[in-house]
Amino acid sequence: MLGLTKPYFLGVDFGTSSIKAVELTLKQGKPYLSNFGQVDLTALEKGELFSQNSSYDQELVLYLRALLSRLKPKSGSASVAMPAFIGLISLIEFPEMEEKELEEAIQFEAHKYIPSPLQDIALSWDVVGIQPAVPGNSARMEVLLVAALKKEVERYRGYVEAVDLKMDFLELETFSLVRSTLGDEPGLRMVIDIGSRATNLVLVESGVVRVSRNLDTGGKDLTRTLMEGLDITQERAEELKKSGKDFLNAPESAMTFPSLQMIASEAQRMLASYQAKYPEAVCRGIILSGGTAHLFGIIEYFSKILGLPVGLGNPWRHIAFHPSRSADVERLGTSFSVALGLALSTFDAMRKEKIKKKSVSIKDIFNKKI
Repeated sequence: MLGLTKPYFLGVDFGTSSIKAVELTLKQGKPYLSNFGQVDLTALEKGELFSQNSSYDQELVLYLRALLSRLKPKSGSASVAMPAFIGLISLIEFPEMEEKELEEAIQFEAHKYIPSPLQDIALSWDVVGIQPAVPGNSARMEVLLVAALKKEVERYRGYVEAVDLKMDFLELETFSLVRSTLGDEPGLRMVIDIGSRATNLVLVESGVVRVSRNLDTGGKDLTRTLMEGLDITQERAEELKKSGKDFLNAPESAMTFPSLQMIASEAQRMLASYQAKYPEAVCRGIILSGGTAHLFGIIEYFSKILGLPVGLGNPWRHIAFHPSRSADVERLGTSFSVALGLALSTFDAMRKEKIKKKSVSIKDIFNKKI
């Protein structure tokens, strides 16, 4: 298993609005926060380059290098996450068969889900469950298919190697998010991760990703709604989002937020579709993550619409840290969920290896050199 003997574990989350990094170490047998940091990519997203002769990728490497120069990580390698919308996650059913037959069946079936030629795709899969035979139907294997373009995999590998780090581990952020927020908690839950530009909705059952959807809407759209509804600047809108004022549920507020309505509608559709297929499945609640999860009133908003318990994710729940870091951890909240999930990947592997627990790995899906 990669990285099991290293004393420090670095996770790097390439988000759309920032790069976040967390380094953990082992202290008294538990993950311990060594350091963390982030760099804002707003200027880069606006096309404001340091040099007119630079490309976006070259500029991104400069930002990453600046972050690491402040962080001064002790690890010489990193676990890395790509945005969820870069890849594809699908749950597919097959008749029960041997592994070699399954590999061939997956290659054939993947054409239905992936528009690009398979030779251009980094493909991984896990058997996540077996549906037993019932009268009239044979046993079925549930396979989680994960795919991304090879050129995207190589692009992120290039970022890491350009700053003299080794890339031990690469995955879609969906899996890192689930690892830090839920782990292997039993039961069915939905994680709604609202980022700056996009939202990731993930149905998770006992630590296994069952369904994942991405929406092209996020915190920036909420800011735009406030700007247009109140006729204010972007800076003022961002301030109001953090002010503690409830724009979502207050009777006197006549504003509507189409982005949040879209997220709620997709969550309802996902739950209805899943429960139609698995009638015995009961969702225990909704976990919110991402920077927008801290918007005042958002928990009550989603709880009313979805009719389920809603709470904030706590990716720090299993992380020990020095008391002087308490204020930082509280301030960061769910925004470092993916970076923490990446740094935790090795601890997760160590724990599972020790207890020999049979479970589906939320694993390195693009680890092999292409």
